[in-house]
Amino acid sequence: MRGRVLLVIGVFFILLSPSITSAHDQKEYNILITEDGLTPASINPGILVETDTLFFRNVDDRQDVQHRILVDADGDGVFEGMDDFSTEWISSSCELNETGQKVDDSCNQHALILLDPSNRLLPGNISMIHQIKENNETFDINFYVNFAQDIHVNNDNAPTGNEDLEEVQKSSREQLLEAVIFFSSLAVILVGLEIIKSDKE
Repeated sequence: MRGRVLLVIGVFFILLSPSITSAHDQKEYNILITEDGLTPASINPGILVETDTLFFRNVDDRQDVQHRILVDADGDGVFEGMDDFSTEWISSSCELNETGQKVDDSCNQHALILLDPSNRLLPGNISMIHQIKENNETFDINFYVNFAQDIHVNNDNAPTGNEDLEEVQKSSREQLLEAVIFFSSLAVILVGLEIIKSDKE
């Protein structure tokens, strides 16, 4: 009898747990660095959320041309503030030694930017600059990235208005209700087990 009750508890937990702990899978979003700029040139709302990573991949094979990304983390329009940062310079290729290791450790062919408060970036619109260095001259191209909070909603679009916000709040209430029902049911089952155990004794 006790084994059956434990089996029921296990099945109940397996069925309910996905709806309680539905989490966002982290992803890398590829941005190509080309001779003509970045592809895509900007990232609109509804694509990225917190903990996603921008992966800047250099496909510009011109010699002696380097790229880097400047980030206005505090949103003040200035890219040299205390919270602002930039990637290292990105080259088209890195010289390798006979064992396949980079001769210059500072040489990079790609760059990563984590979209997360731990990296001084808050959800919303982030201004960035794609800086190109060629023949000791630098050129700046503005672009932006928009990312949202990871709110675990089965909605492909980020909230844009009051109606969407109400749906998000409703979804949060539903998740809380599911959690309360789950733990209440679990408590009832555990009390039932104790009653069955005491009856046998």
